[in-house]
Amino acid sequence: MDAIHRPETISAGQRRFLLAPDPDSVLLEDFQALIEQVSAAGVPRVRRPGPLRILLLGYCGAGNTGADVRTIEIIRQLRRLCAGHELDLSLFACGDIFDHPVLRSVRRFVPTSAYLPEVLEHEITGFDVVLNVEGSTYTSKFSDALAALLIGGVGLAGAHGLLACAYGIDSGEMTPRLTEFAKHTARQVEIVCRSAGAEQRLSELGLTVQPGADTAWGFRADEGSRPDLPERYVALCPNNPYWWPVRTDVRRAFALDAKGETSPLRYGPWLFHSWDETRAQRFAAYRQEFVDLAVGLKQQGYTPVLVAMEVLDRVACEQIAASLPFEVQVLSRATHDLNAVAATLEGAQWVVTTRYHAAVLALSNRVPVIGISMDTRIDQLFAENGLADWFFSCDTPGFAQLALTRIAATDQSAQATRESLQAVYGVIAATQIERFAAMGQALLQHMLARWPAMA
Repeated sequence: MDAIHRPETISAGQRRFLLAPDPDSVLLEDFQALIEQVSAAGVPRVRRPGPLRILLLGYCGAGNTGADVRTIEIIRQLRRLCAGHELDLSLFACGDIFDHPVLRSVRRFVPTSAYLPEVLEHEITGFDVVLNVEGSTYTSKFSDALAALLIGGVGLAGAHGLLACAYGIDSGEMTPRLTEFAKHTARQVEIVCRSAGAEQRLSELGLTVQPGADTAWGFRADEGSRPDLPERYVALCPNNPYWWPVRTDVRRAFALDAKGETSPLRYGPWLFHSWDETRAQRFAAYRQEFVDLAVGLKQQGYTPVLVAMEVLDRVACEQIAASLPFEVQVLSRATHDLNAVAATLEGAQWVVTTRYHAAVLALSNRVPVIGISMDTRIDQLFAENGLADWFFSCDTPGFAQLALTRIAATDQSAQATRESLQAVYGVIAATQIERFAAMGQALLQHMLARWPAMA
């Protein structure tokens, strides 16, 4: 039995969390109480001699390609910015999939307990800088528990007097409890947004924010990483848009463990995906659209390739593949490394995606892309960059035919049309990379203001 399950190792805070009817609310309350307690104490922070110690809080290790490429580019930027100074980088680990050399080159911060407020309070003063490196931060779309870690982690760092920054983040719809949590825990945190929509939403909450960019725009797969694929293929990147958010359900977890049973909805020790008949029906319709899309692409002379951008997406990809009247290749972070997945997108003739970072990687490599949006992220990415006609909602009936029509029309037009689209992509990518560089310079100035000896 894992240590977090043994009664003699459970702290009072964790026991309260485990026994609560609504554990996620307890998590938010405990993070906020810690932040307020530390802020009220007002103990001045003095940096210890030695390397600059930086903690990267995010979603790495879970096999999520977007989270990983974001983090890789931040690590590379930090090393460029602080060249000549010794860095000690630690990466919060949400799993054990570290299949890229940059990710393997930094120390892993592995929580010693499942109860994160206590873990971070115990460990965080060993760092000088804490960066939230996950894009989907100020949102309840995926999990209030994950948002609590990201928002609360940098909030706690700021309260302790560390340099704390939410770096190139986004915002979406939040539950009332997460909204209040965000309002009260960001006073000493630098917030840099990757979209105008996020800037507006967070500004309306009274938070001070700065414009920025997603951090993944400059990522390129290592040369020679592309798997053996046909010459003319379209990368399809579906997921399950309907089984979010995950919520903590300790009683359900214990009941399954006691019976020795598993659940396809379980995610980690305590979390479970949302599911009901309505969600199942919507997902069935979405899956069928991707089946129709793959069949239509085959008729247009393309080979469809299914790409699971996160390990969790593999089930959706395999279900779509099983419904097709022909064999189709499935590439997944469960079976292929990060470079192989990214190289597959970079070499495609088209990308059709519900995954945000598949769209970013396509745009940055001038690969024509159509978004199938599940929330505001793809909407903002396309609309804010003059591409509002190139995405559809995942609930739009017939989005497969709409995408096929758009692909056929582009292919049948003069080559200048495709080249014009790719030129627009080039401008977008260059602008975003420039904004990311400006974010780095601003971060460096914050460091120099605190530690002039770095100059």
